[in-house]
Amino acid sequence: MTALLDLVRAHQSAGRALLFRLTGATDPEVSGDGAWVTSAGGERYLDMGSFAVFLLGHGHAGPVEAVARQLRTLAGSTRTLPNESHARAAAALAALAPEPLTKVMLLNSGAEAVEAALKLARARTGRTGLAHLAGSFHGKTTGALSLTDAAPFRAGLGPLLPGVLRLPRDDAASAARLVREQRPAAVFAEPVQGEGGVHPLTPEYAGALRRACDEAGTLLVLDEIQCGLGRCGTLWAHEPLGVRPDILLSGKALGGGVIPVSALVATEDAFRPYDHDPLLHTSTFGGNPLASAALLATLEVVASHDVPALARRAGRRLHTVLTGLVRDWPGLFTGVTGRGLMLGLHGTRPDVSAEMMRAALSGRILLTMCLTAPGVLRFTPPAFIDEDDLAFLARGLQQAAATTRRELST
Repeated sequence: MTALLDLVRAHQSAGRALLFRLTGATDPEVSGDGAWVTSAGGERYLDMGSFAVFLLGHGHAGPVEAVARQLRTLAGSTRTLPNESHARAAAALAALAPEPLTKVMLLNSGAEAVEAALKLARARTGRTGLAHLAGSFHGKTTGALSLTDAAPFRAGLGPLLPGVLRLPRDDAASAARLVREQRPAAVFAEPVQGEGGVHPLTPEYAGALRRACDEAGTLLVLDEIQCGLGRCGTLWAHEPLGVRPDILLSGKALGGGVIPVSALVATEDAFRPYDHDPLLHTSTFGGNPLASAALLATLEVVASHDVPALARRAGRRLHTVLTGLVRDWPGLFTGVTGRGLMLGLHGTRPDVSAEMMRAALSGRILLTMCLTAPGVLRFTPPAFIDEDDLAFLARGLQQAAATTRRELST
């Protein structure tokens, strides 16, 4: 284990190696099955985080077998000949998207999808200004970072994109007024914010934003890279908000936890610049045969197993577990936010999350804090998590809370 961390420090990041040591995460992962990950030392850990990638769990047979079949025939694409799996994957995603979003661009990462969306918005409207919500997180590439409300990740990296407007998250009237006045090319919003502390938008706020965008000729981009595909209890997290976007972004779970896949899905009108010029935005590996196979299999699993319903049921049980912690440990936790299987446990102080992560790791539970709201622990487990897993989690979190209170009291 020491040799492995030496490699991390020498060739990846000294800070990353130090973080692994501080959290006690020194036993490397070697395999995964469902909601569980096994380490080189033979320990099994219940995975409650992993940045929302494993909606179907680790190693789900659907996407794994689909990718294996594709690997034996055509692993990569020439990009010169048409590819059937790519076309079928785009059509399948369009079929599940809200009407009238019918155009699909397959990409690799969430940030790449955001970059494609902001370019499309500028090309479609002829404007350069962009807007995002307070508490937003849309990625760390330069364009996406310009739309990310995270001072630690932006410090010393400016100037980023000019003309970017920050909208208040909790004042719909002010946000709508700013959109009407400034008329940005697009407003980017997460129906349920992830890294910013797991904050869902309200229907009232979303409705005001949609109306303002319509009046200003501004495109509404809903970033569901983390919260979509059933995780929040509906296929798309924006469904309960009563609005439809001009552009919808998906990713993370879209590859079934097997292959990185992201997607931009748009109305025909919004997509017009990319329709007219297919070379305006391209990606060498976007929609490659392996990624397309994984996407098709993932969508089949989401539909055939009714993953949104699974997320609703498991989410209610998880919410009960977390609200129990708030009730039993008022000195540590203040509340629970989110929907379905995307929930945030809010600590009374920033170091509660760090101590909980360490204590939970000792109890074989993997937790993840929100990157730009580190006082919030984010719970994004697989939809197939069962009652035994949740019972194990409930016991482990209670033990971790006791350890955390003891450590913070010394």
